[in-house]
Amino acid sequence: MIKVNRLNTLKLQKSKNLNKVSLEINTLNNEIKKSNDLRNKLINIKEKSNLEVDYNNSWSIKHKHDFDIKIIQQVSFCQNRVSFLEKELKIAKSKLGSLIVQKKHIEEKIKSLFAANEKKIEEKQLRDNPNFKKN
Repeated sequence: MIKVNRLNTLKLQKSKNLNKVSLEINTLNNEIKKSNDLRNKLINIKEKSNLEVDYNNSWSIKHKHDFDIKIIQQVSFCQNRVSFLEKELKIAKSKLGSLIVQKKHIEEKIKSLFAANEKKIEEKQLRDNPNFKKN
């Protein structure tokens, strides 16, 4: 019975870890969506800024060029962040899969121990009860 209790606490710990990892996966998915949205907004800003071609002097051209460089840098940061988050998401999904397998394995052990305990109890009752003979 002690082994079953230990397995039950282990099962609860695995469930708790499973919930944490699934929450982590949801958070990573949301962060990827936000980063992609930000990247798309930055690309739209850059495209809209290219429409204005009236530059009167070199100073305005320099500012426009600096602005474009900053936008391109931010887009590359977003792309790097998305690639990093996708790698983290892949790791979290593999961790989730292994936790699910471990939890199923523990549940199977608990079921087999319960079946073995019930079988022992039935055998003990059969041994303890005497057989009645008909006269």
